[in-house]
Amino acid sequence: MDPKAERIRKSTDLGRAKRGFDLLLGTSALVPLIVCAALTWLAPTAAQPLIRTLAVIWAGSLLAFFAGVRRGLTFSEAGGGRVSELATMLVAFALGVVSLVLVSPLLAALGLAGVGVLDAVAARRREAPGYFAVFRPPQMLASVVALLIVQFHRA
Repeated sequence: MDPKAERIRKSTDLGRAKRGFDLLLGTSALVPLIVCAALTWLAPTAAQPLIRTLAVIWAGSLLAFFAGVRRGLTFSEAGGGRVSELATMLVAFALGVVSLVLVSPLLAALGLAGVGVLDAVAARRREAPGYFAVFRPPQMLASVVALLIVQFHRA
């Protein structure tokens, strides 16, 4: 048996027994992006650059966080992380940084969409918590939609 799969199975899904709390935290992470998307309709035109910047700061921070979590998971693997895992982490981090530098909701949305897809795949391979297979795609879809609203509403 793959040592990684055994490790995950024995640690109650990566040691997280309180999935309800994890889901609450994961869902609450969307609130700032949803608020920014709503503000594109409610705030005056002069405030739009600030709203865009705040949305990108939050999304870029999320990408850096997800990259760090992905890297942290590889520390407990026998032999360290695979090249694909390290590359995924670096791409997520780079998209987060570049989206911050360019203040680009589109790059942040691209990175978060990638997290949604790749975390679901990792969950099915037992490389991430199993509930990511059903939670990450809609969580990241909501983030992407919010960022697209920020990008294109009143553009």
